[in-house]
Amino acid sequence: MTGSGAYEEDGKIFSCTAGELEVDTKNRSVGVSPRKRVAVPEVGDTVEGIVVGMKEDVALVKIVGIKGKRPLTGDFSAQLHVSQVSKDYTKSIFDAVNLNDRILAKVTTGWAPYQLSTVDDDLGVIYATCTKCGGDLVLKKGRLCCTNDNISEKKKISRLYLLRE
Repeated sequence: MTGSGAYEEDGKIFSCTAGELEVDTKNRSVGVSPRKRVAVPEVGDTVEGIVVGMKEDVALVKIVGIKGKRPLTGDFSAQLHVSQVSKDYTKSIFDAVNLNDRILAKVTTGWAPYQLSTVDDDLGVIYATCTKCGGDLVLKKGRLCCTNDNISEKKKISRLYLLRE
């Protein structure tokens, strides 16, 4: 019988992946375990992502890294729904994130597009730029302020925001 990482064709067993041979004498199967585990988002993982699109109540996110895991093996898309932004009521997704924001979020589903949550205090926007001029937003007294335009923007800010006064 074929085991994990193997397939049968014309009575012969072939490997689907490079790895180490696994022989299970009890179940009378042969398989291959990959040498390198692929890094994919899993439920409960904290991921870093970039907001690449906005809809009425959803931010579309490209996952660029998983905290504590090896680099990603491909492109992974995710969604942050307005109901998963904060413990408090958030009227619009635009009050939490905007295009090109870098965010930390927790994965809540195990399939693509992955669903994300930024409810925890460590989660949310970790880097943002001004929507008017594109300059860096700096965290000053709990608000994100543009140093060029003297305006502030409302967002769901992580405790780990990168630029501080």
